[in-house]
Amino acid sequence: MKKIIFWIIAFITIIGVAGFTFYKVNYGGTDYYVQILKDGKKSNETDDSGKTFHMYEYEEKAFDDRGESKNIKFNADHNLKHNAYLKVTYNKKKGVTNWEKVEKSKIPQKALEHLK
Repeated sequence: MKKIIFWIIAFITIIGVAGFTFYKVNYGGTDYYVQILKDGKKSNETDDSGKTFHMYEYEEKAFDDRGESKNIKFNADHNLKHNAYLKVTYNKKKGVTNWEKVEKSKIPQKALEHLK
């Protein structure tokens, strides 16, 4: 009985670790900070049902918490406010997987030195 319980716990642990690793590889990444200084490039997209919607593409220089830069591309469903600061998560496989608005005070000093 103890062997069965051991193997069940081992199996659940392996599945958990594999799931966490898959998530980190596909959706995790490095945080970069960017300041929006211009409008995004507007494009019209069509979903599977034929409905048209607008997307705004941004190509910006972003900085990590060590002040190292990376040129990144990301999309938004609306035109972002000028001078807004964003924290973007960049994944080597998928590019930008997430972005969120942040206050200037929350940006690491080395990144902030390079932003306008």
